[in-house]
Amino acid sequence: MDWRQVFKQDLIYLVYGGPLVGKTRLAVNIADADLKAGRRVVYVNTELNNKPILNRIKPHVGELIEEYDAEALWDWARGFTVKEPTTVIVDSLGGLRLNYIAEYGVGGPPDTVKVSLLVTGVVHNLAQRWMGNPLKVVLLSHESPAFKESFHGEDGYPTSAWKAIHDVSLVVRLIAREVTEGSAVRVERVGKIVEDRYGIILKNNAERVFNLPEPLF
Repeated sequence: MDWRQVFKQDLIYLVYGGPLVGKTRLAVNIADADLKAGRRVVYVNTELNNKPILNRIKPHVGELIEEYDAEALWDWARGFTVKEPTTVIVDSLGGLRLNYIAEYGVGGPPDTVKVSLLVTGVVHNLAQRWMGNPLKVVLLSHESPAFKESFHGEDGYPTSAWKAIHDVSLVVRLIAREVTEGSAVRVERVGKIVEDRYGIILKNNAERVFNLPEPLF
């Protein structure tokens, strides 16, 4: 399956995976393809680690927003309007959580609950704008180990997005796997559809795994 087949619909996507597996690379490719197709593309960066490459991301998106505060992003999402085919990419939900912890610290469960509720609120506000509008939302998330039980059969689940899953249409996990070619072993990074809530992508396609696009920079 080609990655374009997976991300061609106006759905709410959640893409999660470990560090350096290709989440931002995929997101920039989605933004670039949609921008060239004439869509409005809004790329929201919350990751401080992305700051050095924002000037390289910018040519591939229509609007680049830097927002590192979860409460401010919650307000932005609540006031967001859709008047034309639009793609919104949030890179990432995990960044909001880490920024919150870095600024305020985590003294106990109440702090964790607050930032989780803010992240869930961001997703829910975007989901409300999605209903009945030509809106595609791509949410990136970090990954944490699934300890007590698997997450749709996976040994990792999307950090900080757990409580927002009910607003998500399609969940994709990015993974690195070893491939043997003769006597050589190489590592390839692929995407895997973990959940297709409405059966839109998997309805006529049993293949869940797809190759990731080449980096644009």
